[in-house]
Amino acid sequence: MLRERIREHFGAHCQILTLRRAARFGARLFVVDCVRRGRHLRVLGSIDETGYIMEQSAMDLIRPERLVYHYERMMLVAFGLARTHEKALLLGLGGGAMARHLAAYLPDCALTVVENESIVHELARRYFHFSGKVLMRDGRKVVERASAAYDVLLVDLYDADGAARLGRDFWRDCKRALRPGGALAINWAEFVGMSRIETDLADMRAVFGRSWFLVERDQRPNIVQLVPTRRLRRQDLARRFTEFAAHLALPRESREVLERSEITTHYPMLG
Repeated sequence: MLRERIREHFGAHCQILTLRRAARFGARLFVVDCVRRGRHLRVLGSIDETGYIMEQSAMDLIRPERLVYHYERMMLVAFGLARTHEKALLLGLGGGAMARHLAAYLPDCALTVVENESIVHELARRYFHFSGKVLMRDGRKVVERASAAYDVLLVDLYDADGAARLGRDFWRDCKRALRPGGALAINWAEFVGMSRIETDLADMRAVFGRSWFLVERDQRPNIVQLVPTRRLRRQDLARRFTEFAAHLALPRESREVLERSEITTHYPMLG
């Protein structure tokens, strides 16, 4: 039944490479090869007992270093907002998409990747060309012990229930973990409940104050919150990322991410 649901989601001609139970994640994880909009993709996803599917990560099989999902490109904006990008912390490995992208376009950035689900780590290595070092720990503990250690911090922590519940103490630890002039990016999926997101955003405001939100213009599957530690105007945000993207010669879809996104100072679904 679950395999049939995966084929229904990705198309009858997709190839299911593996389907594994991931106890810590709380659902089954699968890897599938498919064709979408002319691109040959390998997708890491989850499926629960009801057949609900979440796509966790994806890799272009022709150009593995390219980012497939728009939300990943929105998170990349944090690197353009940071004063420097010598060290970065990524909470949540997925299929290693961000790690591959940074290795290709920002190779001098020392990236620390944290993951707490061993099956995710295994699948990333076996199916997604990921060979980097991973800290198999609770991301909250890693952040808690860091002090002015990172220029960029990316939070992409999900399980079968959605975004991890992190709390105000975690955001305080994130602020302390960032170097002066650093930047934080958080991936919020659309299925996060409104009452829940209001609590999370109140915690964020209490710690960081003002932040920015990016959402894709044509679709709204994910919202990325950008939190620079220094105050930036809207035009500063666009200018800094444009200069960053041009300097690194990022792929066109990454360079044009802000053109395809709405930029607001409030969570879009809350008005």
